[in-house]
Order: sequence, then structure tokens, then C-alpha cells
Amino acid sequence: MTAPFMNIEIRNNSLTEKAMLVTLSISQWTARKLDKEVTETAAEQYHADTRAGRYNKLLVPKKALAMITTCANAARKFHYEQTLPWHDNGARILPAENYLHYSQNMQDLKLKFEKAVAEFLQRYDEYREEAKLLLGNMFRYADYPTWEKLEEKFKFSVSVSPLPSGQDFRVGIADEEIRRIQQDLEARLVDAQVEAMKDLWQRLYKAVSHMADKLTDLDGRFKNSLVGNLCDLVDLLPRLNLTNDPVLEQMRRDVEESLCIYEPEELRKNPVARKEAAEAAIFITAAMEGYMGGFVNGSKN
Repeated sequence: MTAPFMNIEIRNNSLTEKAMLVTLSISQWTARKLDKEVTETAAEQYHADTRAGRYNKLLVPKKALAMITTCANAARKFHYEQTLPWHDNGARILPAENYLHYSQNMQDLKLKFEKAVAEFLQRYDEYREEAKLLLGNMFRYADYPTWEKLEEKFKFSVSVSPLPSGQDFRVGIADEEIRRIQQDLEARLVDAQVEAMKDLWQRLYKAVSHMADKLTDLDGRFKNSLVGNLCDLVDLLPRLNLTNDPVLEQMRRDVEESLCIYEPEELRKNPVARKEAAEAAIFITAAMEGYMGGFVNGSKN
């Protein structure tokens, strides 16, 4: 569900002083190889053009890379949850308030990824032998990279950089052009901060409205994560609230005090608790809709 949004006005842009840019880069071996011979054979057998399809072989059993993929996905999920949108090259905004939490947890995720890679590399020869049975006559030793080259295909890095500031822009061009570029950079920072705060409002709105939908459907089932994810977000929001928006903070507290007090099992087995939680979620959702849809240029109509 998507809520309407007010126009947010940032009156004092100090984003460069309270946040940074962070980029997560993860790469891994795909373990797939195009087999031109099989592709041509299949095309000939079915009287088709070779451009109609391609046969990509799986070079190791799927289980071999499962843990690496799981670790990579967990890191990406954490990265997006703990940061805010930015508009260039995959970088995200990381508030200074969340830096320590982000860096400590991301380091743990990196270690898990590297451990999974090391375990895979240790069993690489074993997996390649298993592939002989998997691929049959399609097996080719030449398809497999050496251990050293394979190791290079797995990378996990996090880079942090300062946000660009118009005040720091100095090059040998006309003063008027420099001022124009500086103003453009500052405007982009303001826009980025606006979008970041919209993202926070939308995250909370989606989580609360999702709970309202699930709990009002008396026959509907839900996972424990319905409550867990919402409460995790409630804990995270203060570290991402770039503008210290007091209304967002109050909404967060309302959610914490009205919805995070319940255990999932209680909501399943206690109809009274479920009804109360559903009503609270509906009320908060309506309040958020009223606030988010009723702002123009930073002041409520």
C-alpha cells in the first residue's frame, strides 16, 4: 500500500554534517557456463535457430553455493534496511547515528560471507567431481577456473565517502558557473534529504498498514515476522531520522506502545488482543495518512 505524501521542506540543510554515503559491493561466481555445442545440438534437433535459446550448464551442484548466496542476500537486505536512498551509482545515505551499528553488523556479515567462501573453496575439487555425474557428457575440465582465479571471483567490500557539498566545489572556471554548480549540488542535497525522510515515513506506513490488513482478516494467517519486522523498524527509526522529525518520532512511539507490546502467538489465540491491536493499527494508519497527505511546503493546511 502506498500513502500520499506531503511536500517536505528542509529549512536547514546540514545533511553533509550528519550523514555519509556508503556503497556495498558483493560479487560471486555464478558457476554457469554457456555450452555452444549443446545449444547447437538442441537447435538442430528441434529445427530451431540457435538464437532461440542458450544452454547454460550448472558447473557445480546448486547446494555448493547456497550458503554464499544466503550470506550475500542477508548483507544486501541489511544494507538497504539500515540506510536511506541516494540517487547516484548505488550509494546509499548512512546517518552518523547509525554508523556504529551498521559497521559492526556489516563486518559480521562480511566474515560470514568469507567463511562460506572458504568452505566452498576447500570442497571445490569435490564439487567438481560431483559435477561429472551431474553433467555427464557435457562435463569439460576447461570450464572450471583454477583455485586462484576462482577465489578472485568472490568479493565483499563496503566503501564510505562524504556527501558532496557545493561549498567544497573549487575549480578553475568562471565564478558565475561555480555558483551555479554549487547551487545545483546544494539543491540535490536538499532533495536527497526530502526523499530520505519520505522513505522513512513510507516504511513505517507500509509496516503498520500491513499489520492492520492482516489482523482485521480474522481468518488470515500471519508469520511471526509481522510483529518482529515492525518492532525492528521501531528500534531502527531513531537512528535514521535525519531531521529529527518530531511527528515521525511520535508515530514511532505510538506504534511501540500500541503494537509492539503483543507477541505473535497472543494475536493468534486471543481474539480480544487481536481486535485491540487491529484497531490500534487502523488508527495509526489513518493518522499517518492524514499527516502525510495534509502537508504542503512543510506546513499543514
